[in-house]
Amino acid sequence: MTNTIMVGVDGKAEHRAALEWAARRAARDGARLEIVFVLERSWGDGADAPGDLLVLAAKSLLATEREAALRAAEAASARVPALTGPEPSPGLHPLLEVGTRYLYGHVGAELASASRDADLLVVGARSRSERDRGFAGSLHLRVAATAGCSVAVVPHGWTGTGVGVVAGVDGKAPAEAAVAFAADEAAALGEPLRLVCVGYTANPLLAGLVPEVSLDDRRQRIVAAAAESARGLRPDIDVRADVIEAAPARGLVEAAEGRRMLIVGTRDRHGAKRIMLGSVGHDVLLNVHVPVVIARAHGEAE
Repeated sequence: MTNTIMVGVDGKAEHRAALEWAARRAARDGARLEIVFVLERSWGDGADAPGDLLVLAAKSLLATEREAALRAAEAASARVPALTGPEPSPGLHPLLEVGTRYLYGHVGAELASASRDADLLVVGARSRSERDRGFAGSLHLRVAATAGCSVAVVPHGWTGTGVGVVAGVDGKAPAEAAVAFAADEAAALGEPLRLVCVGYTANPLLAGLVPEVSLDDRRQRIVAAAAESARGLRPDIDVRADVIEAAPARGLVEAAEGRRMLIVGTRDRHGAKRIMLGSVGHDVLLNVHVPVVIARAHGEAE
C-alpha cells in the first residue's frame, strides 16, 4: 500500500471530498498524509516568492484543512470497531500522521512536481451537478497527465457511497498497474473487483473484413488474463471479468456507477506528449462520477 498520500486543497469547505477521501485512506493504510496548498502565481507576476501576508494566509488555511483531515480520519475509524487491543482515545488520531506545505507557482505544475515525493496524489474535480451549471476546468486532467505517481481524482461532494471496485483493462502494459492497484484496493475494502474490457466487437469500417468472433475472443482472453493476475496478487478477493460492448470511455464510466472507484492505467509519455492523457483516460476524467484512479507504476513518469 502507499506510504505517502498527497492531497491538493483549495481551502473551500465544499471541496473537501478529496481531502476526506485521502485522510480516510491514509488512516486505513497507515500512510502519511501530506496536505498541499498552492499560492497561485499570476502569469505576469515576476516575484520569486509570495508576500508575508499570503504566506500567513496559506499557513492558516493549511491548519484548518489539517484539522478537517483529522476529523475525517477519526470519524472513519469510529465506524469500524477495533479488532484487537483498546479503542483509541478520541482526539489522539494515532493512525494518521499529517504534514502540510504551501507552494508558490502555477497550481498544476506545482502539484505535478510535488507528486514525485508521493505514492498517490489526490485532487478534486467538479461534480456532475457543477459541470451541468457551467464550465468544467481541466486542472485535474493536467495533473493526472503529468504527475510523478498515481493520481486519484475525487468529485466534489463525494460521500463514499457504493460497493466494489472497477478497473479497465485492454491487454496493454499500462493496465498491469491498474490491475495491481485495483486488486490491493478490493482486498483492503473486502469488496469485489470487476475487471472490464470495453470496446466494439466490430469496427463498421472493417465490416466483413475482420471476423467479429476473433475480436470478441481477444477481449475475453484479455479480461481472463487480467483476472488471473489479480487473483495471483490477492487470492482472497472476489474477481469478476466482463467484456462490455460500448465506446471505451462511456463503457468504463457506466460500469463504475454505484461503485467505490474506477481504476485505469496510463501510457508512459515523454516530451510534449506528457501534457496529455490517452483519449480514454481524458474522456473518463471529463465525466467523473466516482473517484477515478489513474494508476502508473511508481517512478514511471520520471
